[in-house]
Amino acid sequence: MSSGKIIIFEDEYLLANDLKRQIMAFDYEVSAMFGKAEEGLAYLSKIEKKEDIPDVVLMDISLAGNMNGIEAAEIISTNYQCAIVFLSGMNQPEVYEECFKVKPRTFLLKPFDIYQAVLTIKLAIYLNKLELRLLACMENAGSKN
Repeated sequence: MSSGKIIIFEDEYLLANDLKRQIMAFDYEVSAMFGKAEEGLAYLSKIEKKEDIPDVVLMDISLAGNMNGIEAAEIISTNYQCAIVFLSGMNQPEVYEECFKVKPRTFLLKPFDIYQAVLTIKLAIYLNKLELRLLACMENAGSKN
């Protein structure tokens, strides 16, 4: 059994492939990689079983195509219960302020090492599960009143 399912949105193919290889060595399943947000969103929209939804989406802010990673992350966080982790080599505060609106679990600043990436992924999965449990408890408490 894997430690979690991950989808990578990264338009630098070599970086995405290297990240995938390294993450898989830590028992994570990388179910897909996309250089364009539109392709990844189309993939997610075809998922039929809840257990096939990724635990984490690693999202580069700058992507090929017409949509950036922040826009794609907003759609994903609205429609799916998976954690968003932004990948970025940018260090402009206004970019991070824009990202915070999507409520990502964490950030990975490029360049990063694999141990930092794995710790970030573990933290994102943990925080996401914690939030989902809290929301379920609140719903149960609300329905009992």
